[in-house]
Amino acid sequence: MAKLKDRYAHALLELSLESNTLEEDLEEAILVRETLNDADLQRFLVHPDVSDRAKQELFQNAFAGKISDRLMGFLDLLARKNRESLIVPALTEYIDCVNRRLGRIEARVVSAKALTEKQIEAIRTVLSKKIDGQVEIKATVDPDVIGGFYILIDGRIFDRTVRSDLNRMREHLRRGGYA
Repeated sequence: MAKLKDRYAHALLELSLESNTLEEDLEEAILVRETLNDADLQRFLVHPDVSDRAKQELFQNAFAGKISDRLMGFLDLLARKNRESLIVPALTEYIDCVNRRLGRIEARVVSAKALTEKQIEAIRTVLSKKIDGQVEIKATVDPDVIGGFYILIDGRIFDRTVRSDLNRMREHLRRGGYA
């Protein structure tokens, strides 16, 4: 399925490049992904008893006048081929590809409590220098994080949580450190 998701994402990317609408299509893809990334909508889209016509009506009602015919055609194609479960993953891959082309990378920062704008900006500055590009920060709160934060960026994890620090300390003590 991952290869199929990638194939759809790259086909959409080719359409955007051919029509020279990368920036506009990126904004529209983000809108569609965020709208359709809802559990109830996902259940509706993948339900076998929901007709293609009903799915197309959903797309029309939600996105008519807000997205291009290219992106609407993309949604209709996936619905006709019963690949609705690939819409959000394919759009996520597309968004990542476009952002990489434009020199932007999305980083997800997960922390124990909400970060201030100043903290987010400090993280953005450090990451931008580290990767030599623009970084878009998506900050979320996870109560399972004891303290600190971790960052997911470009397939890598930078873990500065209290839990990971305690685990490193435990491992170091087990090997005979701090003697």
